[in-house]
Amino acid sequence: MLRYLRLALQAAPLLLAGTFTIALVLAAQLGLFGIPLAVILVFCFFKYCFVLLDAAIAGEREAPVLSLEMCNPLDELRPLAQLLLLLIGVALVLYLRSLGGTPVLVASALLLIALLPAHIALLAVSHSPLHALSPRALHAFMRGLGRDYFALVLALLAATACAYGLWLASAPLAVPIALSQLAFLTLFAFTGGIIHKHRLLLGIEIRSVEERAAERVRSEHLAERHRMLDRAHTQVRLRRIPAAWHELEQWIAAHGRGGHAWREYAALLEAASMWDDPRVADLLADDYLAQLLTRRENGMALEVLAHRLASHAGYRPASPEHARRLAELARLAGKAALERQLTTAAGGAAHQPHARRGS
Repeated sequence: MLRYLRLALQAAPLLLAGTFTIALVLAAQLGLFGIPLAVILVFCFFKYCFVLLDAAIAGEREAPVLSLEMCNPLDELRPLAQLLLLLIGVALVLYLRSLGGTPVLVASALLLIALLPAHIALLAVSHSPLHALSPRALHAFMRGLGRDYFALVLALLAATACAYGLWLASAPLAVPIALSQLAFLTLFAFTGGIIHKHRLLLGIEIRSVEERAAERVRSEHLAERHRMLDRAHTQVRLRRIPAAWHELEQWIAAHGRGGHAWREYAALLEAASMWDDPRVADLLADDYLAQLLTRRENGMALEVLAHRLASHAGYRPASPEHARRLAELARLAGKAALERQLTTAAGGAAHQPHARRGS
């Protein structure tokens, strides 16, 4: 566990705690005007705690650095859920104190502290606040970790007692704020370390920060592509074929010319082939086949051609040169049926290149 203590006490988290301490002291001096600043700082702090937690779960040895992207409140809801549930727990403890006095306060506070690491761990693993509040899930997690969880709770109790003692001793405000932040950073790092240690028992697939960032980028890319296809399909339904093709051309210019070009073309062609009007998919197939033939990806070109003909039997490449080349490749590959289908007349001006670009 010393490894994860060092993770929480590296330069990046210590610099963050120091900076946030100064800002929170300033917010306290501003009174009511400092409340918005304090709320933003506390949210960003808990967001970083979960970033540190993910790094510990992944077994990384370097603490991440807080960036502006991490402060996006819409990126993920775990920090907000953790903060709200923590505030609800504190409010419940204070309410129980009003009912039963100091003994009830101490007992409920100890229970809250004992459950906090398990709640953080379940929230980190499941991303579900409701699952993290399940008594059955909390008990199963604590029982499964055994002595490791008990050691984590003892460390949290010691940190809580230290911070509470500083508040009672009327220490300068910056001291308990800084130590409270260090206690939370250590708690999240230790919790991530325990999850990493018991990852096989918990059935957790470990992913690095870079892998999670790449997954987020892919998800955003897929959502953006879906929105673009929706716009293009709307233009197709309105019989605005040039406008629909322009949407796809812009997307291809931005995303379809690099290392993932074939993946983009295949995804676009798969979607466009399902539309009622085949002209946009025909134009896309022409562009795709031209790229493949230029790069001598002959086998893939025949696969794309067969896929397009299966979706639209009347399709013919717009370029006669490409049509002859594809027919020759089909003949050399022994795909006589594909060759005959390609060389058979499409039987309609609607399938000619000038008709495909009509509005």
